[in-house]
Amino acid sequence: MRYTYKGVPTYKNPFDLALYQMLLWQQKPRTLIEIGSKWGGSALWFADILRSFGVDCVIHSIDIMPPSISVPGVTFHRGDGRNLAAALPADLVETLPRPMFVIEDADHHCETTLAVLRFFDRWLVAGEYIVVEDGIVDDLYDPAYVAGLMGGPRRAVELFLSDRGQDYEIDTALCDHFGTNVTWNVNGYLRRVR
Repeated sequence: MRYTYKGVPTYKNPFDLALYQMLLWQQKPRTLIEIGSKWGGSALWFADILRSFGVDCVIHSIDIMPPSISVPGVTFHRGDGRNLAAALPADLVETLPRPMFVIEDADHHCETTLAVLRFFDRWLVAGEYIVVEDGIVDDLYDPAYVAGLMGGPRRAVELFLSDRGQDYEIDTALCDHFGTNVTWNVNGYLRRVR
């Protein structure tokens, strides 16, 4: 939780930083959408990593309270994960370069994560990823806190896959790369398969 990148709080697990680098190199997304900007550290990190890979990528980062940081190649939007159509209208999403890569890192409430998954279900195509961060909250916090999140991101993934699992798969090669779910994104690396 104390991790920073270029002095900006970033809140990323070292294992996930390594997994993201491998996945971004493989995918070479032209659009990265991050739900949950916080201080902007992760958007800054993603922008630098993709630039170092020579990938021409636009990044849209959405938060209820966008950060004041300025990052080349990143547009920060004011928006709510539970109502993404307001921040990402169809006429914008339709024009975004592909492949698309989505990261859900909002408030960790099951309802929010489920809303994000359902929103992007319309837009993602086979081979693209949506990463649901911080399923680990189930293991880090006391049961009362997790109950307040209605089960958190992990529960949202379970609910989403129970409905739409025929079109998605958990990329276990990533989730289990360093050991079974040695990631904060427990069962959260989701690949659209059709």
